[in-house]
Amino acid sequence: MDPRKLLYMKSVVEHRSLSKAAKELHVSQPALSISMDRLEASLGVKLLVRGPQGVVPTPAGELLYSRALFIQDEIDIARHQIQHREEVGKAQSITVGAIVSIVANVVPRALCRWREQYPDVQLRIVENSYPELFAGLMRADLDFIIAQTGCSELCEGIKQRVLFRDCLVIYARPSHPVLKGPITWPELARYPWVTHLIWRQMSPAEQIMKAEGVRATQQLTECSSVSFMKTVMENSDHLGMLPEHALSDELAQGRLVPLPITSPLMNRNIAVFFRERTLLDEASRSFLDKVAETGSRLCKSAIAPKA
Repeated sequence: MDPRKLLYMKSVVEHRSLSKAAKELHVSQPALSISMDRLEASLGVKLLVRGPQGVVPTPAGELLYSRALFIQDEIDIARHQIQHREEVGKAQSITVGAIVSIVANVVPRALCRWREQYPDVQLRIVENSYPELFAGLMRADLDFIIAQTGCSELCEGIKQRVLFRDCLVIYARPSHPVLKGPITWPELARYPWVTHLIWRQMSPAEQIMKAEGVRATQQLTECSSVSFMKTVMENSDHLGMLPEHALSDELAQGRLVPLPITSPLMNRNIAVFFRERTLLDEASRSFLDKVAETGSRLCKSAIAPKA
């Protein structure tokens, strides 16, 4: 699919006219018409129809138009970044994306230690789901992201380096009925789950149940908020998985309890993802070192025997 033809179609839809769009694009109307015909032929669907209100998109055309808007936005962002690159370079700043379970406790603690060494560097922390984080990294909105490995195939030009290893634990409210009997994967699958939103793949709960040979629950809610997960688990029979370091207050206050069941897939690597040609400066490398040290320390503390 030719991106230029998508931008041509965008102009046609917005002007509702081939002639007005051709004038804006500085091409002839016959050439624009041929371009739209070829775009439709390449997809095998009708995208535009002429009606009383001019040229309007079909449902397939509306879908493609939304993607064309995204492409135009990316072009505008790239143009702005290039034109303002000298201004950006004058003030040192770092923009970090991270999955919600790491932002909950690891990143804030690492920041406190890092800030002692770099008091004047501006730091932006972007908490989001996997799709938005990787899209932001590809667009260069984020300098690097901190996320779980193995949840998506790496895009071309993206590299990763493992920072630390942590473990997910299944939690429920203290009065949950599952605590009254033997805790098995088939039994857990009978209850609703709240889980992380992952990049175009099955959720962690579905992946683990599949590996354990259990049909996954149909009552599944995916989200990108640790606070949302904890609130749902505390106030219903929903089960959920989070690292222990993200639930220190809830565990100390007895609002959630861990379930004594594990799976190899509940162990995960947390890594930094960055663009292949990115050169991380000293402040960025120091921040990642602090995240790795903090994450390792919290995870070791979580698995240490309780007195």
